[in-house]
Amino acid sequence: MNARNDEVSFRRILVALDASNHSLAALEAAVELAAAMKAELEGLYVEDVKLLRVASSPVTREVRYPFVSTAQLDSEYMERQLRAQAAQARRALLTACEKQKVKWTFRIVRGEVAHEIVAAAEEVDMLILGRVSRPLVRQIRLGSTALAAVVHAPCCVLLLKRDMGIVPPVMVAYDGSPAAQRALRIATRLARKNGGYLAVLVVADTSEVEYRLQAETADWLRRQGLLVRFRRLSEVSAPALLQALQAERSGALVLSDTILHLASLQRFLDEVDCPVLLVRSGAGGAK
Repeated sequence: MNARNDEVSFRRILVALDASNHSLAALEAAVELAAAMKAELEGLYVEDVKLLRVASSPVTREVRYPFVSTAQLDSEYMERQLRAQAAQARRALLTACEKQKVKWTFRIVRGEVAHEIVAAAEEVDMLILGRVSRPLVRQIRLGSTALAAVVHAPCCVLLLKRDMGIVPPVMVAYDGSPAAQRALRIATRLARKNGGYLAVLVVADTSEVEYRLQAETADWLRRQGLLVRFRRLSEVSAPALLQALQAERSGALVLSDTILHLASLQRFLDEVDCPVLLVRSGAGGAK
């Protein structure tokens, strides 16, 4: 690996905020990463125009707990709710950033949530968001906003579940490509901040390829002062990657967007439990 690219720098990190527990987990991880990488953190709250359209419909009713009464739902009520949620998100961001001495900004936009978040991601190095947004149901599968970010956001994307931040060990999938080299550098930095243990999942269909990929990273990894374990992934598929994560009991996965095709990546993200940092193969992401 090229020593000139050893350091990874994220200057601006964007965290998408709403009222969900997934969003709070994303905020906690975002503040910790921003503090560790000396990055500026931008909080974004999107006033969802779809909710406002629904609320303005004369036939829309709000069902109140314990589901024995209903009330008319109007646009003014929804406007108040959105303002209250935005204020709550800003207070949470302020409290967390002041505690970690992180420079921060906060802004509110109105539009379709996925579109606005992807648009904002064009100006940053990393986007952090919860895997599921507004928790109307007990949903495990990847939410529509998170999926849009995976498909369209030009920067690195970190997806987190409710009540789960980045914990050791950190695992990275490595196939020798430039994107995988970038992912390895990022994973190394995360591992240094989270226990010092790195699991390298070597993507190789033969032993010869496995040994070559290990050899080209071994000296560089030794200089990082980490405890490193190599594991071979001979089949590139969502089930095989999930099995490797479970075997290693990984606390976080760093994955370049070249490892899995989009359909396989979506299936994988639907099932995985730990945080996943998707590293872009293009110009976006780490500088």
